[in-house]
Amino acid sequence: MTAEHLRIENVALARREDGTASGQFAAWINTAWEGFYHKPATADQLEQMLQSHEADARVLTGVYDDTRPAGLVDPLVPVATFASFAKTLNAGAGLLPAHLVTLVTVRPTHRRRGILRELMTGDLTRAKAAGFPVAALTATEATIYGRFGFGRVTEQQDLQLDVRGDVRFHAAAVGSVVQVAPEKLGDIAGTLFERFHETRRGSVGRQESYIRHATARWGDDGPEPDPKQRAAVYLDATGEVQGFVTYAFAGWDPKPVTLNVRDLVAATEVARRELFRFLAAHDLVERVSYPFAAANDPLGWALEDAARIGYSERGHGLWVRVLDVPQAFAAREYRGTGNFTLRVEDPLDLASGTYGFEVGDGLAVVTRLDDDAPATVSCDAVALGPLLLSAAGVAELHAAGLLRAEGPGEPERLGRLLDLPGLPHAINGF
Repeated sequence: MTAEHLRIENVALARREDGTASGQFAAWINTAWEGFYHKPATADQLEQMLQSHEADARVLTGVYDDTRPAGLVDPLVPVATFASFAKTLNAGAGLLPAHLVTLVTVRPTHRRRGILRELMTGDLTRAKAAGFPVAALTATEATIYGRFGFGRVTEQQDLQLDVRGDVRFHAAAVGSVVQVAPEKLGDIAGTLFERFHETRRGSVGRQESYIRHATARWGDDGPEPDPKQRAAVYLDATGEVQGFVTYAFAGWDPKPVTLNVRDLVAATEVARRELFRFLAAHDLVERVSYPFAAANDPLGWALEDAARIGYSERGHGLWVRVLDVPQAFAAREYRGTGNFTLRVEDPLDLASGTYGFEVGDGLAVVTRLDDDAPATVSCDAVALGPLLLSAAGVAELHAAGLLRAEGPGEPERLGRLLDLPGLPHAINGF
């Protein structure tokens, strides 16, 4: 650390003898929540958080300042928090083990002391040593994590659907939607998400809290029951459940009168369309608001009147940091047949090197070469995430200065190998 009085400690997921959350865990949670302007957790909320963290096998880290006066500050209260856990990332041709970073906070009294750099570099180094090919996070501030090699790979936006009058779809209704009590989703939500996750490039695995939210054990205001939440499932013509939605009425005062979608997971595009048809059919509601919409959301093409859709709050979503180039890039799709050599410059020296790609049959064999091997294209670590998930075309990344081609025509040639249709998308954060 930058000063001897600052120490880094792992925070155990532990309980006191009476079964309540330990004081250190409680102090860590409340510090992390304070960093995102939440009120302190109640005893029941702490128990809920402890159970959720145990289910995710999260690793919690705190930074402590021993110079603070004990009479004014509880020594169990950290000055910075950092957490990680393991899920998977859909890279296009397969699911990759992914090291997820979350709940990163530094108190304003301890900014610019190198705390975040110490936490992040140590954590990424351990993740690479543990065999993770990628790390990922969702960032509230876009300029922080590029210097650690994270590249932006998805965008998200809030979709507002005007449901006043008759909302017409091009396709006739198929299957059926059944309204259910949220607790009925306990055996459905996880399975449906895994089906979605296996088919959507850019999707990232979900943590325990999503099941608790789906079943209304947790609400928007925190880990406590939410009686306002409603739920429905879509069944295809054979009676198989292919999607679910959770939602809540926003009240009469906000105008237009709005139905807020909490979560919508569909294993098929038909299921997604029919769930939106169901949401649009609610009496007295004027707007349906849906978060986590993709930058190229297809709903507008399903409606006879696409002008019913508006968007707001568009921003970055998932950020990915490649730790192992051969393993990560072997899990994406390719087009055509060819070869190229990629040189990566990584200030953290986690993915540095020169790599040869032999592309054919939709996949690639990626091999580490001698560092002085001639390269077709080069980039910094921050470009690897968007290149891995084809978040932008090769020509676009080259024009942006994120890729450096060694010869004329190389961006176009590489684009024919690397560019993929559509955009990566994740429908959840962490």
